[in-house]
Amino acid sequence: AFASKLCTKVGSPFGPKVNLVVSSSASRSFLDKVQKKVKGASICSVKDLASASVSGTSVFLTPSSKADYQEARKLAEDGCATVIVNALFKDQKSVPESATMAYFLKPLTYNSQVAGFLLVRSYPSQWTVLDAQSSVLGTFTDADILVPKTNTPDLRASVRLVQKSADEKAIRARSMQ
Repeated sequence: AFASKLCTKVGSPFGPKVNLVVSSSASRSFLDKVQKKVKGASICSVKDLASASVSGTSVFLTPSSKADYQEARKLAEDGCATVIVNALFKDQKSVPESATMAYFLKPLTYNSQVAGFLLVRSYPSQWTVLDAQSSVLGTFTDADILVPKTNTPDLRASVRLVQKSADEKAIRARSMQ
């Protein structure tokens, strides 16, 4: 659903051409389902993609192999706007350090329990730690939160904010008794 909305918004009637590229390991039935659901985009598999003929914006849906990431990286380095959806960014071999994480949602835990806290990123906004009432506990820039030379957030500072908030809430609750 997200990829469909993204392709529709990016490729509005007067916007750029949009290519939705599925993983090279995607099944034919998955590709058929995507073609039925996503309108307004050229849809193909990475293995069918001819990089030289690609123009506009390419949306890579759930890349799963090194070849998938390499193709996305090649297009981006060739100047094509490239978006990667539903992927894990582990190291520079997958996605370069210069890439920007546009959307991220991670439930944060405290004392090994999900406690209603989230780390979110919706580009161009900063990384934000929210509590269950959507109150902002803190924000981070890419330089503050990303593990050096990766696109992976270091959760330690976020979890410290969660810990502080949970502790303060517990102290307030005890003092009201």
